[in-house]
Amino acid sequence: MRPCVVLLAVVLATPAIAEAQSGSAPSPTVATPSAPPTVAPADLSRIRRRLDTETPLLDAALNGPAPTFRASVTEHIDIWKFWGEDPSAVAASVRPNGGTWHQEFQNMVTPDEFKGYGGILSNGEKLQLAATSLAFAGVLKLIGIGVQQAKEGMQNRSVRKAKEEVQQELEAFYALHPEARPAAPATPP
Repeated sequence: MRPCVVLLAVVLATPAIAEAQSGSAPSPTVATPSAPPTVAPADLSRIRRRLDTETPLLDAALNGPAPTFRASVTEHIDIWKFWGEDPSAVAASVRPNGGTWHQEFQNMVTPDEFKGYGGILSNGEKLQLAATSLAFAGVLKLIGIGVQQAKEGMQNRSVRKAKEEVQQELEAFYALHPEARPAAPATPP
């Protein structure tokens, strides 16, 4: 739409520019309000011709069937003849779970943050790691409780020792001054 408006403005301005360059005064024209301005048909013929031109590529893309893409990957290598018969003889990172092509695809599409231990550890090794981590966390919790109890026991022991020392000193004082010993409290009948 905009190129048509620009073209129309250029076409309408061309006679005024030509008159200004020739030095003659423009002749006054009176436009009737009901009649639209006329444009030379030769100027718009090029635009009409371009709009009417066929576009076979665009027409084929819009009207044709959607393209179908298929891919197939087939693995024909017996990798165990290279690795041997014992699977434990080869590291888990070398013989990933799910086949080599699947592992390569997973490495391409999975960000490193989400891989975890991936093909490095087998499921049994992952279970062992989880169990060891839980056991270690439990042991650390028990060690913390044991240290707290030992700290409280040391404080109780020092209080108990102080009381025993005071009691011994009082007995030594009462042995020297028996009259200072308070009377035993009377027990109710």
